Amino acid sequence: METSTEAKGFILFKKDRAYFKRGLIGSTEIGKLKIRREDVLEYLRNTNTLSKIKPTKSGLWIYEEQLYKQLLVYAAGVSTMRNKGSLRILKLIEAISKLDEYSLHFWYAEFASRFKQGGLRSIGRVSRALRVLYGIDK
Repeated sequence: METSTEAKGFILFKKDRAYFKRGLIGSTEIGKLKIRREDVLEYLRNTNTLSKIKPTKSGLWIYEEQLYKQLLVYAAGVSTMRNKGSLRILKLIEAISKLDEYSLHFWYAEFASRFKQGGLRSIGRVSRALRVLYGIDK
């Protein structure tokens, strides 16, 4: 699969927070997620998708729509976890990478709309539902 040259999204990192944007100037879709740059790069390494991004000093350009959605769902899921054990993180990575296009779009749209409605606090329930549905939490 060939990577397009047009960026589909940008992840801006400030300290330990991530802001997901559709462009550098565009508005933030989801912001202030508590996830480090290294955690996002770990997801990319585990899914062998490092070639579909371009790292910059302040963030990451994402060149594939599906990867952008996966990263947003992953970041929202990880940021609301209390116990971030490596096994739970790997289960989450596996679950998100196996989502079909429709399921991925559903979770992406759900996180984005909940964030617009109520900010960071409102994505906690959606994140918990995702983790319970795919067997990461009980």
